[in-house]
Amino acid sequence: MAGKTLQMTLIRSISIMLLAFSPGTLLGAQLNVPEQWPTIQKAVDQASAGDVISVGPGSWNEAIDLKGKPVTLIGREGAAKTTLDGQGLEKSVLRCANGEKSSTVIDGFTIINGTGDQAIYGEKSSVGGGIILLGTSPIIRNCVFRKNNVNYHGGGVYMARESSPVFDSCIFMENAAEKGGAVFGVQSEPTFTRCVFENNEGRYSGGAIYNSDGQITKLKDSHFVRNRASYYGGAVYEYGSTGQIKNCIFDRNRATYKGGAICNGYRGNSELESCRFLSTYDDVSGGNAPAMTAVAPEGACVLKDGSCLNVSRQSCDDAAGMFRGNGTDCSGQPTTRLARSNDLNQDGRIDDRDALMLLLLWR
Repeated sequence: MAGKTLQMTLIRSISIMLLAFSPGTLLGAQLNVPEQWPTIQKAVDQASAGDVISVGPGSWNEAIDLKGKPVTLIGREGAAKTTLDGQGLEKSVLRCANGEKSSTVIDGFTIINGTGDQAIYGEKSSVGGGIILLGTSPIIRNCVFRKNNVNYHGGGVYMARESSPVFDSCIFMENAAEKGGAVFGVQSEPTFTRCVFENNEGRYSGGAIYNSDGQITKLKDSHFVRNRASYYGGAVYEYGSTGQIKNCIFDRNRATYKGGAICNGYRGNSELESCRFLSTYDDVSGGNAPAMTAVAPEGACVLKDGSCLNVSRQSCDDAAGMFRGNGTDCSGQPTTRLARSNDLNQDGRIDDRDALMLLLLWR
């Protein structure tokens, strides 16, 4: 009888242990916005470790601080229907600056109109329009960073202080900054997987990404298209940093001076593996430049002022010129229109880069 009692006690103890560690009890509570909490920030403030903050569809005009909490912030109907809008807030739309780790997850939002944080460098030097990451490592997936514009660094994302975020299946589109139109990073180790960078602008350098001072950036299975920089690194600029770039595609990215796809600046280095470069201006400057996999044909392009450049059709269209056709030349134009002054970047050639400079001047 004593043996049976001991057996029942053991079974009960095991059952309690299994219940305590079952998946249902390990999961935190779900906080619904707006059904339970009127704003996302109020839900974050109330959340505990492991909680899920489920945000309903619509546009939310908030600047949200995750406050170091290991929670999941999710747009329950995805980025197409759930927008975090920073219009008029003069802050980063999202902020992670209190030691967030990979247990903090941001999933399924469109993040727009962020104008950045002004506390680090001052009012005239805002950074991180979409999100600012300081010494943190959250997971950010299925998000769209669009039309975030700052007057200093990191239109979409600014990271520093040994941050190690993971961006998975995110889109960066139409963001702008002086350096790093979409992303600026310093002394951090971010990972980007299955991401798209399209039509971002670096008003100085790093149209899509600017890496600086010991940054180690891992890019895999990502696509860079039509990003541009007024000086160096139309898609990616490396300054004292290293990019590990694998299975990425570069398509029609441009810089006025060097590195339409990638520019390795001062002590910068790009480790390229199985990447494709789809146009003549998707070149790599500095380091060991890879062979291009596609060559865009060129022809004569007559610009608004009557000057003529030998460029690709795409460059001519972007500069609002009249393209005469592949293989044509500028011999029919008046010699006064073929003056050396058309060599705007003074590299001894009149080509796509000069057309890009004209385009930037006209904007």
